[in-house]
Amino acid sequence: MSQPPLDLLTQRSYPALAAALRARTGRILERWAQAVRQALPTADELTFMQLRDNLPKLLEQMADALATTGSKPAESMAASSGEHGGTRFHQKYDLAEVLTEYSLLRRMVVDEAAAELARPLALDESLALNLGIDSAVREAVLAFTLHQQKQLAAAIESQSKYLSFLSHDLRGGLNGIFLMIEVLKRELANQPQVSETMQDLDLTRRSLLETVATMDRFLHAEKFRKGKVQVNPGPVDLSSLLGEIGAQFSYQARDKGVDLKVDVPRPSRITSDRELLSLILQNLVSNAVKYTPSKGAVRIGATPAGGDAWQVEVADQGPGIPAERLTDLFDSFTRGPTHGQPGMGLGLTIAHQAAELLGAKLWADSAPGKGSTFYVQLPDAGERTADTPQATR
Repeated sequence: MSQPPLDLLTQRSYPALAAALRARTGRILERWAQAVRQALPTADELTFMQLRDNLPKLLEQMADALATTGSKPAESMAASSGEHGGTRFHQKYDLAEVLTEYSLLRRMVVDEAAAELARPLALDESLALNLGIDSAVREAVLAFTLHQQKQLAAAIESQSKYLSFLSHDLRGGLNGIFLMIEVLKRELANQPQVSETMQDLDLTRRSLLETVATMDRFLHAEKFRKGKVQVNPGPVDLSSLLGEIGAQFSYQARDKGVDLKVDVPRPSRITSDRELLSLILQNLVSNAVKYTPSKGAVRIGATPAGGDAWQVEVADQGPGIPAERLTDLFDSFTRGPTHGQPGMGLGLTIAHQAAELLGAKLWADSAPGKGSTFYVQLPDAGERTADTPQATR
């Protein structure tokens, strides 16, 4: 790949400038180290020891690049800058600190070269020095960010393995505990003397359900991140599906004293991906029940929107969401006011990603104190385009 700064440095030589840079290297290092100590007080002595081994080589190679028209010295200078960027990454610097170091170095190099020549630098000389520093900055930043990318990739891979563990091991164990609780509840149901124990079992059951639901959200988010979800359209009875979603959350709603209603006209057959549509509705209804207070109501409804298109609504009587929070409501790990409710802010993001795969629109209307309504506009089968984003499941 062409590097314009290096290309320009190889087209003309500046022997006087190169000699001035060599003569002033010690002074440049002294001033630079002092300036960095003031600008970056967290830098330790080990950092400066490594600097004394690295920066003189960089300045010498810059002088070589200025003294000749060959490409090899300029390329060596770029390689030394890359080493500097990598070193700073391993020393736990951030990128802003690396840029600060080079900004200070630029000033010292220009000042000391002019002082050694005992005259102001000519325009082309100043340009040559700055091009050399620019090339060094470029290579250092590239090396630094490459190390960051590798570290991030390793962290993501570790997270993926952890989520796989949640999916196959921990989640299976929790499901086993959940079944044991259900068996105990049946055996103790007709024994009044253990009523408090029954309440404890109910509390444990709710905690397990919330834990499993949270793990499911992480697993779904990871699938979307990796692109391992595809659309498998087929016939869906919307009335039946919404009825199943309502039944799935009926226990949670009844436990909170929330009236959960499902209102879908018949017939309501559509063409969609049943699994993805279920995922959207599960996250919307879960939030609606969670935020609706006791004696409140949650309504799940659907209305025809022309042709084969339908609009599904999930309305709650919760505290509502301020207008300024609606625009970023579907971003990862972003939540509206929590009102004391637990969660990671992934449910709506997952719903939004699933809606995009279906070619559906997802949005919300809300007002503080008046509840929220989430809308899913499902397209007519003929409106779906062949370039809907897909990947393998």
